[in-house]
Amino acid sequence: MAFANFDTHEVHCKILYFGAPGSGKTSNLRKILQRTSPEIAGEQMELAPPQEPSFFEFLPVSLGKIREHHLKAHLYILPAYGLYQTLPAVMMKGIDGLIFVADSAVDKLPLNLKALAHTQALLQSQGLMMADVPAVMQYNKRDLSSALPLTYLRTHLNTLSLPDVEAQAVDGVGVMESLQLVVQQFVQQMARA
Repeated sequence: MAFANFDTHEVHCKILYFGAPGSGKTSNLRKILQRTSPEIAGEQMELAPPQEPSFFEFLPVSLGKIREHHLKAHLYILPAYGLYQTLPAVMMKGIDGLIFVADSAVDKLPLNLKALAHTQALLQSQGLMMADVPAVMQYNKRDLSSALPLTYLRTHLNTLSLPDVEAQAVDGVGVMESLQLVVQQFVQQMARA
């Protein structure tokens, strides 16, 4: 759950990236790091190398001001199949938004469906439904020749009609748009509270 520090005029939110292994979650965080903090995106701060499993990945991002408060997002990626059974439950506590990254390749559809079911089960374990949380469906790797048609992905993966974005995360296409969409939903939800 978001928290506000009235002394420092900051609002912090927690956004988790979900998806099948290799769908492009880390590529999203890499591009966000490059775009938001180019001065530290070099060798000083590096996310896990591709194909290397990690405990989890974390990236704090400053997103500007909302009224008199500074909005800071804490972006997390959980490993798809972690060694620690309690880690997902701990990470799900206080979730403010999520981005589901789907690999658009035709042969990845079963993995996407499995990861989506796992995401929904994790949310339900916290008493949440995907429709209750600010969420975005990102269709990554749209440049692949084997990419499924967008209408097919929407029909089979986005059954809740979440806001969606076409992406090519390694090139930065759709990355910031996905983050902006989930943050906009979060801000609207906060305004209604």
